[in-house]
Amino acid sequence: MEKQIRDAAALLLISLLLGGGALIGARAASAAAFSETTPFTYAGSNTCTGEAFSGTGTLHFLMSDNLSPSGAVQHHLQTTIDGLQAVTLTGKRYVVQDLFRDDFTFSGASEENFDVIAHYVRQGEDGSFVLGDDFYEYLRTHITANANGMITAFDVRTSDMPCQ
Repeated sequence: MEKQIRDAAALLLISLLLGGGALIGARAASAAAFSETTPFTYAGSNTCTGEAFSGTGTLHFLMSDNLSPSGAVQHHLQTTIDGLQAVTLTGKRYVVQDLFRDDFTFSGASEENFDVIAHYVRQGEDGSFVLGDDFYEYLRTHITANANGMITAFDVRTSDMPCQ
């Protein structure tokens, strides 16, 4: 989970830099969008089994930014990893679904929603892991601030049963 959060934070920083760059010099009521699909190499570990794995898949990156006439900034970033087939050194196979999403609006009152969701499905279960060998993790956050910058809502949720 720690590596996942580090990767998510790096991706968030990149998206903020890209989003900020897209808005520099932007006129009122303008929008910027960026979409990219690329092969992706992935490495991770299953905390339920202790296995490290790596594989390749397709990374879809979609980002849009909007600056309204009133000066509100809206940002949306979503990345997904599709078709990831990963394997361990001992030959165990995983299918991985991974989603990263960040949305925020900065105006008089502001809010941000941030999600990291990953599901690792270990193929060929043999029953040796009684707590489960599939791994599920998520991190969901929400924050709202009023026009004075005071936080009026803050929520962080993480997976409480990662092994299934």
